[in-house]
Amino acid sequence: MSKNQRWYELRSSLWPLPMIYILLAAAAAFAAYGVEFGLQPALPFGSFFTADYALTEMIYSTLAYGVLMLHAFTFNMILIVLTSFSGQFTPRVLFSFIADRRTLHAIGIFNVSYFYILLGFFMLTPSVGEYVVFPLLGIVAATVSAVNFILFINHAVKWMQVANLTKNLNERSQNIITATNEDGLKEHRPAAQKEYRLPEKAPIYSIASATGGFLQIVDFKRLIAQAELDGLIVYLERRVGDYMLEGDTLFSYQRYDQTANTPVNEQTYLQFLFIGNKKTEMQDLNFSVRKLTEIALKAIGNNEPSTAEDAIYQLADLLRSISGTAAHRPYLVDAQDNVRVVMKEKTFAYYVYAAFTPIADAAKEDIKLTNRVLEALHLLAGSLKGEAADICWHYAESIARNYQGKMAFDHDQSHFHAYLNSIAEVSGQRDSLNALIEELKNKERFRKNTTAASPVLYRNEKNREKVSSDI
Repeated sequence: MSKNQRWYELRSSLWPLPMIYILLAAAAAFAAYGVEFGLQPALPFGSFFTADYALTEMIYSTLAYGVLMLHAFTFNMILIVLTSFSGQFTPRVLFSFIADRRTLHAIGIFNVSYFYILLGFFMLTPSVGEYVVFPLLGIVAATVSAVNFILFINHAVKWMQVANLTKNLNERSQNIITATNEDGLKEHRPAAQKEYRLPEKAPIYSIASATGGFLQIVDFKRLIAQAELDGLIVYLERRVGDYMLEGDTLFSYQRYDQTANTPVNEQTYLQFLFIGNKKTEMQDLNFSVRKLTEIALKAIGNNEPSTAEDAIYQLADLLRSISGTAAHRPYLVDAQDNVRVVMKEKTFAYYVYAAFTPIADAAKEDIKLTNRVLEALHLLAGSLKGEAADICWHYAESIARNYQGKMAFDHDQSHFHAYLNSIAEVSGQRDSLNALIEELKNKERFRKNTTAASPVLYRNEKNREKVSSDI
């Protein structure tokens, strides 16, 4: 497992940060013990903050029970939130809530309070007549737990709101894009206009996967360094997020220097490509897109158009960020500017298709949600322009052709044509727009002029119909 993947898994787990807080609780308890029994401090407020052994023991035993109850309520609330997310939205968002730093810090604060009080309780001894530090810190720990409980309720309620949920998912995905696909590979991106020559006559050797599963992550830095050391160029035959079976080709390689006889340890290269039983969003941009798409699809199925609209708008913003990554050339170079890795390309059109096609298909009879998808494409075309605008027009044209519902209100129809007109204007597809409008008019005219054919009635059916009409 690479360093980045290990860090991602740790951040997505529930236990690491609370464990750190437990260690802090132990350190605080022993520090309080040292100050209380070693320095024997006296506060300037006299006996106001002092307590004898019996009172201090009662305070700590009561606070330990109370903080533990708050801890139990917190975990119960987490289970409620996770169940709600899984049923109402998609199970893919569970990781996002658990990995949220505010969730982990809230659990950690409960841990530090409870374990400090528990350890402090066992450190109390009847040989000391008056306590100063332990009563004061115990009350502070209980107060912090009570305030933290209120803040955690507020955090959980905000997370369950659809607008905040989709916004958090979008921001988390954009942070991952920046960290792994932009900053992490910036030094290995090729020059935009430079032409690179790849070896043509050298034989190509293919390496098969030793196990089945999803390609979760590729350690590009170590892969490039090893390829430079062996004088190779590596061709990745699978994209991150692709599923493969045992024996499927994972990658292939060529030598730059055909005369080199240095043996290649293929097992070393297999260690740089990690395969598991689930997808992760560490390098898989489509996984991030899919989470928001599934929320929109679930909302359409539950007849919650506002939720679907929020997800569509956040998808547009996420695709704007992905457009920069998708525009990179599918090469990675070493320090000498030699191509070392060639990746399977995922274009901006691929991500637009993955994001909006399932939603448009599910909403093909709902003019309002169809207009929201067209509006998202209109915003993307206006923001990105150029080739991206042409891609937006292509999908807007397909969505308009495949729409099967009615436009009962002039307002919906005007928005439908306005978004198409705006996208066509930005992409320079005025002629295509005119042809599309004419095609849609003919389709609508055909619908209005076509009536359902009456079934042929036989004699007894005609008589039954006559009797029914007389009644």
